[in-house]
Amino acid sequence: MGHAFSNRVTELHKRGKTYQRMAADCSFKRSITWWNKMYWLEIKDPPEPALFPHLAKALEVSERRVAEMVAEQWCGVRPDDEVPEHLRNIVQLLRGIAPEDVPAVEAVVDLLVSKHVAETTRDRRVVKVKAKNS
Repeated sequence: MGHAFSNRVTELHKRGKTYQRMAADCSFKRSITWWNKMYWLEIKDPPEPALFPHLAKALEVSERRVAEMVAEQWCGVRPDDEVPEHLRNIVQLLRGIAPEDVPAVEAVVDLLVSKHVAETTRDRRVVKVKAKNS
């Protein structure tokens, strides 16, 4: 099992969200220092469920996702739904999309998958060419 909660803090921090902003977004139910320690994996006790709504706002995920991340990081348990870790936050967002908007989302996803396949294929070709030239 991983550090799903801390990984989300790290991800947001890398995108430019400060610990000050995280603390403010959770109505200072957790301090700037707490968020910093979370980043460095120094928090040993899980946050209590009463804080989940506040933490969800700070982490920009649903309360359910906060509960999943807490269960994974502190209890070693995760949902058995086969959703890859890097897509879990997106799945929560997709639940709020109106049915008539699903085709637009599918089109964007198709483009991103095609881009990834093209980049992966290109990278494999470059490696093969380098190997032949070596």
